[in-house]
Amino acid sequence: MQSPIEDIICGKNQQKKGIINFDQMKVISSKVEKHDPSVLMVTSIPAGKSVGMIAAELAAAIVLQGKRVLLVEGDWKKPSLHEWFHMEQPDGIHQEPLKTVFPTFLPGLDVVLANNSSGKPIDIWLSPSFRQHIASWQETYDRVVLSAPSLHSGVEMELLAEECREVVLVLQRKDKTEDIRKIQAKLETAGCKVIGVVYQQ
Repeated sequence: MQSPIEDIICGKNQQKKGIINFDQMKVISSKVEKHDPSVLMVTSIPAGKSVGMIAAELAAAIVLQGKRVLLVEGDWKKPSLHEWFHMEQPDGIHQEPLKTVFPTFLPGLDVVLANNSSGKPIDIWLSPSFRQHIASWQETYDRVVLSAPSLHSGVEMELLAEECREVVLVLQRKDKTEDIRKIQAKLETAGCKVIGVVYQQ
């Protein structure tokens, strides 16, 4: 049985699967290439699993352009990447956070999953080892894509944004202009520029 993300990319009917049309995601990934970010974040205003799926689709689209990509789970309170790829969450007792990289079905696309420990995510993002991992990943991969928590997660999204140059923002039609401006201001304060927007249906 294929995983949801594998079905989107390898399935015959890409028009009706996934959060958005995969051809549209290819267009977004080509825009990413023009900006040449080495570390890119995907986040949203409301919380939801769609961010993980969109980050996975974006990472896959970049890989299909011949790049080597690492997709990192940044929402440790509500992780979803393991579900989209049909993987087991690492055991937090035996796995150091962010250390283990898992290959996916798509050559060139690897993933770092949240482990099922009870540790606080904020402690991970504040740790020196997080920055060390970012530096190491940049040496190994052409692109690092972070699937980040939402604006409403508080400071966690801002901490991740500080390690990214650019961001793709996931919005819903019902999102308020005030909230959109607020998240854009927070991202720009962290030095992270919005280069693309995906409107979730």
